[in-house]
Amino acid sequence: MTRQRMGDDGVPGPAVAKFYKQRATDGGLLIAEATNISASARGYYGAPGLFTPEQVEGWKSVTAAVHGEGGKIFNQLWHTGRISHPLNLPGGAQPVSASATNMDGVQSLATTVEGRLPHPNPRALEIDEIPGIVEDYKRAAENALEAGFDGVELHAANGYLLEQFLLNGTNLRTDKYGGSPENRSRIVFEAIEAILSSVDSSKVGIRLSPFGTAFGCTDSNPREIYDYVVKRLNDYDLAYLHMVEPRGMQQPAPDAPAGGVTSIYRELYKGVMISASGYDGAEARKVVEDGTTDLVAFARDFISNPDLVERIRTGTELTPVDWQTVYVPLDASYEKGYTDYPFHAEKTSAQAFT
Repeated sequence: MTRQRMGDDGVPGPAVAKFYKQRATDGGLLIAEATNISASARGYYGAPGLFTPEQVEGWKSVTAAVHGEGGKIFNQLWHTGRISHPLNLPGGAQPVSASATNMDGVQSLATTVEGRLPHPNPRALEIDEIPGIVEDYKRAAENALEAGFDGVELHAANGYLLEQFLLNGTNLRTDKYGGSPENRSRIVFEAIEAILSSVDSSKVGIRLSPFGTAFGCTDSNPREIYDYVVKRLNDYDLAYLHMVEPRGMQQPAPDAPAGGVTSIYRELYKGVMISASGYDGAEARKVVEDGTTDLVAFARDFISNPDLVERIRTGTELTPVDWQTVYVPLDASYEKGYTDYPFHAEKTSAQAFT
């Protein structure tokens, strides 16, 4: 999850390395928070990047900390598209998207150095700008491996740029990047193929969120576009497909399948599948055991439970999240609500002396 602990330069510091080290387990996979592929991809003040030498060096301490605990870690490659603000972009640029779709009805505020501000309406990307963004994905993937990551995840979900292209509520283009499912998904597959030109497919995953409506991104026929994308992903032998269930904070579409999406796309995708969004330990165990998915990802419970894996294994009560400290205020300590949540053993020991 995005935690905004990187400051203006997007460089991970000691607190970030400590956070990931706390949550690493022997043999476990961590997927790092969404990471900007370029300065023009940035939508949130304080989010990390992977496009400068300083950012690459900063991430090296994070990956080393995770590997020291026996864990693996992928980076999540991110372009926020219209979910941005001129204060977050070089030269005060206007945010970009597939089309110049209105942001007025979106219930969200941009996180900037001046506080939380309304999102302006974006401009449509010119067709000759798109190859540069594809190249940014490739370069960021290469930088991720240089920084010590075990792989990368292409973030094509949750209302950000790649999903803005996928869905016909935000993609009104009439060129080769708009219209049919093949055209709307073109940038996604161009990004995949660019990354695979220098990174082995076993080190590349992708995240999708069918039937979600994050940041006002909708589609008139979600099954059509996502069936097309998932079937075509079988051609690439990726490390995994990471599916976000449309529930809870993911703002499900009115026509979202009552039983969720993982089981639907399990039938279409032949590789390893990860399912996420709102799972508890018991449900996670069930969907893995019955074959609905291969793996389950956790985010919110991991915020306040650095030893979440052990707590789920033993059935130990979880520490609730302090939502006031999830996204750090500009003048607050990076550690508060980040690295100061206790492990269960620490909490038990402290209670014994009270």
